[in-house]
Amino acid sequence: MTHLVCWYPDLETSKEIFYILDKKSEYIEIQFPFSDPIADGQVITQANELSVKNWTTVENCFSFIQEVTPQAQSKIIIMTYYNIILRYWVKKFIHRAKSLWIYAFIIPDIPNDESDGIFLIEECKRQNIHFIYIVSPNIWEDRLKEIWTLATGFVYAISNNMTTWSVGKFWDSFVSYISRLKQHISIPIWVWFWVKTKDDIHSVCNISQFWIIWSELINIHKSNWIQWLEKYLDDVVS
Repeated sequence: MTHLVCWYPDLETSKEIFYILDKKSEYIEIQFPFSDPIADGQVITQANELSVKNWTTVENCFSFIQEVTPQAQSKIIIMTYYNIILRYWVKKFIHRAKSLWIYAFIIPDIPNDESDGIFLIEECKRQNIHFIYIVSPNIWEDRLKEIWTLATGFVYAISNNMTTWSVGKFWDSFVSYISRLKQHISIPIWVWFWVKTKDDIHSVCNISQFWIIWSELINIHKSNWIQWLEKYLDDVVS
């Protein structure tokens, strides 16, 4: 799966980025920008900030999806933060997403065992949109068992306890961490964070079903302009 921040660095360029990603991705995660993306590191935070400065709105993002996805081969996932959905109104947001055939939501800051999260998840179920659960290396066994009974689509496995684009490498107990998840979770496990190179992808694919490239795509674009994105994806995906 690949990722883009909607309207980053501007509308036309984000369309070009989408069309390039669609050639190589089974899933594309489209981030609705937020002013305080707490789960994201410096690279994606800066992309969010620029998109917000461009006066990107929720309607802009939905219109973007409506324009670029009719011929898309990838399944589309919306990633954003709960305040965006709450301000738009939860039911209205989910119904709008349903009309655009959105596959899933990733909302990193929603407390899914409190009233707001429960309401959001139930509404997703009613509209047949997957709500994606996020797990980390320090997750408790009881929590894993609970997720096993609730999760659909796939589970996001954070490969470390930091933010996206944190400096480092896959930690030594990574294999045992994923093995532990597999004991409780039967749906696909996606590895998130620190996936940048072909070697990273091979390491992940040896033990997990899917990998996710986030910050590196934005970094490649910032450094080398958009024409290098396709070359980068050819190199790492082949």
